[in-house]
Amino acid sequence: MSPFEYKCGMLFGSFDPLHAGHVRLICRAIELCEEIVVIVDDDEIIRKVKHREPLFPLNERRWDLYAIKGVEYVEVESIETPKRIWVKMYKPDILIKGDDWKGKAWDGADLGVPVLYLPYTQGITSTMFHKARK
Repeated sequence: MSPFEYKCGMLFGSFDPLHAGHVRLICRAIELCEEIVVIVDDDEIIRKVKHREPLFPLNERRWDLYAIKGVEYVEVESIETPKRIWVKMYKPDILIKGDDWKGKAWDGADLGVPVLYLPYTQGITSTMFHKARK
């Protein structure tokens, strides 16, 4: 019997910048899942959806995510490769989101995979880094 609750867990995000809150969320996911797949937004999605320039280019964000021990795959979401493509390819048992996403515009439920909300780290958001940059 596997010591993990789930075989494959998937997380989505821009991770721009990758901060302690993200790392803690990913580490909790690693404890629950035998395999972790992280889908990171490309620079174009950040520009179109978040209406801002990325603080760090995609390749740096991917490198940082791979540096987290236990992250097996880091894929890129783009206009050409939306979330549903990666869900179809990896067939995750669970999508993992911070509980700050409950009730927001996109919470992952529309992908046909259960969503597990884990507590996010209070007081740390990517937005605070972007505001500090201005």
